[in-house]
Amino acid sequence: MLIINEQLFEIDDLIDEVVKNFLELPEVAAYRALKTTFEEDEDLQAKLQLLTENQEYIAFRPELAQLRKEILLNEKVYQLRIAENDLQELLSELTKDISSAISAHIFVDENLPLKGGSRHGRHH
Repeated sequence: MLIINEQLFEIDDLIDEVVKNFLELPEVAAYRALKTTFEEDEDLQAKLQLLTENQEYIAFRPELAQLRKEILLNEKVYQLRIAENDLQELLSELTKDISSAISAHIFVDENLPLKGGSRHGRHH
């Protein structure tokens, strides 16, 4: 049973402070700017919509496979993926710091797709 006391309110306030500070990081600002640029590119969005609507036909239609490749190699897509990975790394580090403050035996899955190495790194 959860007992609500002053410590719980203090923890809640600290969480709010961590979130506020995280949102002020330059990596978050960079991600938001890149996401806006990505979303405002009408040509890219039209290509993504076409690919999404025809996802099940990619294996049978070479032009769709080529479109998928074109999208994956698009500079805006690439930069957004890098920015997403940067945020994932920051969140992973924050999670490791929080978990290690509680116990050295808590494992954190560091599934960072652009980090390299094993698919699921683990921290303990």
